[in-house]
Amino acid sequence: MATIKDIAEQADVSAATVSRVLNYDQTLAVNNTTKRKIFAVAEKLNYQKGTRKKRSKNKFIAVVLWYRPEQEIKDTYYYSIRLGINEQARIYGYTTRVFYQGDAWTDLVKAEGIIVIGSNQFTAIQLKEIKSLRRPLVFVGRNTLAEGYCCVYSDFHLSIKEIVDHFIKMGQKDIGMLVGDLNDDYDKENLIDFRFQDFEFYARKLGLFDLSKIFVGKFTPESGYDVVKKAIDLGKKMPAGLIVANDAMAIGALKALREAKLSVPNDVSVISFNDTTAAKFANPALSSVHVDTHAMGAMGMQVLQQILNSDQMTPYKVVFKTTLILRESSLN
Repeated sequence: MATIKDIAEQADVSAATVSRVLNYDQTLAVNNTTKRKIFAVAEKLNYQKGTRKKRSKNKFIAVVLWYRPEQEIKDTYYYSIRLGINEQARIYGYTTRVFYQGDAWTDLVKAEGIIVIGSNQFTAIQLKEIKSLRRPLVFVGRNTLAEGYCCVYSDFHLSIKEIVDHFIKMGQKDIGMLVGDLNDDYDKENLIDFRFQDFEFYARKLGLFDLSKIFVGKFTPESGYDVVKKAIDLGKKMPAGLIVANDAMAIGALKALREAKLSVPNDVSVISFNDTTAAKFANPALSSVHVDTHAMGAMGMQVLQQILNSDQMTPYKVVFKTTLILRESSLN
């Protein structure tokens, strides 16, 4: 029986491209000539898609989150992703079930498929447990292609470069970052926040990295406020340009800077990530990196549906473009 790999070899394309064309992936940027060639080879080889058992009505899509319910209220970034998943799942006829941090995972094995959101904050043991279930699996918010799993994530690498370049353009070469990490025993020199890793790489390349200008919070407004206030109280000079890992912490940081009589953006320019609704109404309005989180969630579900409908699926990634939205919190 012909396989996707056989078609890929004869059509001179990747197995991932064949899989996505045969599953009518509308997000794939492939010209019609290539599509016709793939279908022609598939017909020539008498390729037959595998049939899957009809799912039972009690099957559900598991959405696994790294945070607790109360954290979702304070930072709507992941909430928006989850809504996108839920709406797309309903279109496909699925229900969804949310597993927050701390919930028992015993029912995960019963899921039709699993979508993991924000996996950077999971421990290696937790991720190993999820993978060991051998359920159809998609990661949203992290590049897991090298690990053999389909994923949907945002291109924050270019965003970091754009922010740093903007600060430099405004004459602000003293640049620091307020990073997010939930672990109390974090190693400041080896933080897992991928935004920090991108920032450190680029800042070192430019000779601008200063570990003393790195602050660590827990993704909440309270932690952003506490960390910045403590630094100021200890007499630390705040950087002229401050990158913050999410809007929630940035709003807390703005409050601490305001109380310390530090002008934003004249003394400290602040740019954060996620561009949630709160960013527009912060005081001052917050410059932030916009991501279409709802579309990311919907795409995560679309990718999972392709896996569920395919007898063979070569892992692939979908990368969402980001946009830096400049507002009053930064010199522009």
